[in-house]
Amino acid sequence: MNSPPSTSRDCRPYYSTPQTVKKLLEQKRQQKSAQASASLVEFNQEPDAAGSFVQHPPQDDEALLFPRHGAHYNYPVLEDLYPSGPGALYGPERRYEAGRRDIPNCDPEMEVPFSTGAYAAAFSHDASWSGHPQAPYPAAGADPFLRVPGAAVPDMVPLDLEDARAEIQNLSPDQLLIRDEDGDTILHLYVARGLRCLSYAVAERYLQYGQLDTREHNGKSPLLVAAAANQPEIVYDLIMLGADVNASDWKGQTVLHVAATYGFSDVLRVLVSLQRQQNCDVESRNYDGLTPLHCAVISLNCAYNSKRLQPTQENQQQEREGMTCVQLLLQLGASCASQDIKSNKTVLHLAVQAGNIPLVKFLLNLPHTDLPALVNLKAHGNTALHMAAALPPHRSTEFLIQLLLSSGGDPSMRNLENEQPAHLVPPGEFTDQIKLLLKRRRVASSTRHQSSSSL
Repeated sequence: MNSPPSTSRDCRPYYSTPQTVKKLLEQKRQQKSAQASASLVEFNQEPDAAGSFVQHPPQDDEALLFPRHGAHYNYPVLEDLYPSGPGALYGPERRYEAGRRDIPNCDPEMEVPFSTGAYAAAFSHDASWSGHPQAPYPAAGADPFLRVPGAAVPDMVPLDLEDARAEIQNLSPDQLLIRDEDGDTILHLYVARGLRCLSYAVAERYLQYGQLDTREHNGKSPLLVAAAANQPEIVYDLIMLGADVNASDWKGQTVLHVAATYGFSDVLRVLVSLQRQQNCDVESRNYDGLTPLHCAVISLNCAYNSKRLQPTQENQQQEREGMTCVQLLLQLGASCASQDIKSNKTVLHLAVQAGNIPLVKFLLNLPHTDLPALVNLKAHGNTALHMAAALPPHRSTEFLIQLLLSSGGDPSMRNLENEQPAHLVPPGEFTDQIKLLLKRRRVASSTRHQSSSSL
């Protein structure tokens, strides 16, 4: 490869370490304990509790194998703006424009003009391994969909790799494939420790034995462990050796799910850089029925609300990382219209329930063949407008409803309880304004329907 080689040496003599993958990743989690957690959230299905969420406590080994710490990599800037929409990425689909009103351009929470490009502020990065030049974040008015550069992974130092191969060349297959009490192999352990050269040397031997995707007791392949440990370079190496990019653990989590859930955008960048060689199933479902994009949006919503409660630099950085993950998954071909299996929610439903106005506006500004159809999709009978109306009646809620109405939201639609969005508005300071807004648009919508029927 043409990128500059790594200068660090990670080749250590072979030894039978008493540590397990769980312990190694727990140590990594403790080292990052000063950073904010990014817990998954599960939203209540009831419209009157649309803004609430329940924190998921860590369960069993998941808390150790998938440590819930904040992102700790530097962040390459988003660049390569599409000149005229996403082009071939979306095939023949075109942005829906017919009958669409201009989306309001002011976030009442911030009292400043809002643009999708301003969702994540400009930031720079250390290009020591990513290889991407710094560039400013797009200004207001730019196309909202941006290409995020893939990862330029540096080569290993040849001498380090040769040393690693020499350390294991005399080991028998039984010695290499032996497992500890947790089912971890030496490959799982080296990957979790981030020992790139040793991981590569052992993986070459595993490939010879047809064991490159061998699993530990939780069903995690070495590739999944590399993703959980946020080791993008090892993720790249294993994929290039032939590891299954769509392998899942016993919870149905693929590499995409893991990276999306914990905001590991550098892992996703590796997959973006390899998307022409690899066929990642970006619409795969875990056993909770969620796609990777659902996982990324849930995590981003959590980071967004954490930042609003505590606008620290770490929380802002975590939010930017989460937004980068969303953009990378869209770049890989994820669909905003995909509904989760359990509740039929799209990512728009999730963003609305969390009151994440910047994300809602970002999603609405993406290219869609039929934007009103997306906005009016039902999740257990409730549209995004139902969920927005059920939020606490603040000024921001009124603005959120305006966004949805301007994008084709139909206030006359009814849920399974035969309720329209206006029926779900709770009492509060802006209740009357919100109800009036929904009523006026509902009357206008009914008038249009009657006019269409008479033609």
